[in-house]
Amino acid sequence: MKILNTVTEYSKEARRILELLGKVDYIPALSPKELLKKIGDYDVAVMTLGLNFHKDVLAKAKKLKFIVTATTGLDHIDLVFAEKRGIKVLSLKGETEFLNTVTGVAELTFGLLIDLARFTPWAFEAVKNYQWRKEDFRGHNLYGKTLGIVGLGRLGKMTARFGKAFGMKVLFTDPNVSPKDFPAYEKVSLAKLLRASDAISIHVPMNEETENLLAKKEFNLMKKGAILLNTSRGKIVNEKDLLAALKSGQVGGYGADVLAGELSFETVGFKDYPLVEYAKTHRNVIIVPHTGGYTAESRLATDLFMAEKLKKYLKYLVARV
Repeated sequence: MKILNTVTEYSKEARRILELLGKVDYIPALSPKELLKKIGDYDVAVMTLGLNFHKDVLAKAKKLKFIVTATTGLDHIDLVFAEKRGIKVLSLKGETEFLNTVTGVAELTFGLLIDLARFTPWAFEAVKNYQWRKEDFRGHNLYGKTLGIVGLGRLGKMTARFGKAFGMKVLFTDPNVSPKDFPAYEKVSLAKLLRASDAISIHVPMNEETENLLAKKEFNLMKKGAILLNTSRGKIVNEKDLLAALKSGQVGGYGADVLAGELSFETVGFKDYPLVEYAKTHRNVIIVPHTGGYTAESRLATDLFMAEKLKKYLKYLVARV
């Protein structure tokens, strides 16, 4: 069995597992163009965000039987076409017990909130330029403010707990969660959450229902000056409408580690990307390159978990024969 691994700095422990399963080629800097040329030689592809396994790639993957991706979101894979081709996708989706130990995304979410509320990046830049003017960076407390959670799943619950620890009132909206299960938080409609929250954090999956979930109408409902946080998927927010709301002051700040166009950045880059260009000259937007789950601890744990998951699945298939 031939295995293609495109993950940067794949852990030694996980490498040992893969190398017992077959011949592994590690090509972390593989470009989308090179992927098209090489993918036809492999039975297994181990990957993460950065490369897309859409129809054009899968059509070339004549031998491919497994895609192993250490992600919960799967919008970088054409799942319908993969199923038609008989390609099994192994991911972190639904692995609740394991995912409850992976806290990086929620921690980054709250870090972005603190940085936006206290102007931390810009204050640091001022100090590096030998400016010591604290009046330029008078921010806001989180204590006593209202935090709205859109989607009280695994990461939403973690972020809600952090909010409570900071003395915030926590509201949430989620059709799949009963208010009886989380009495410390108040379940409300999306409209009420937008009107009442000083900070809003998005924790819903990307699908047809959630694409552009927050656009002009929703921004106009928000409390003027509220901070919006998105560590879910870029397309959940209508970035054109967001930019207009940031410029008008309706939205007070935006902290994100995702952008709507990021899946094309490897091929076309993102020079002149509107939100990035705006962030260069304004101190109410922070964008980082999808680093939420990208900590040393998270990477080691997820590499091992997914390698073991592939190993177990292969054993299961052998046992069935």
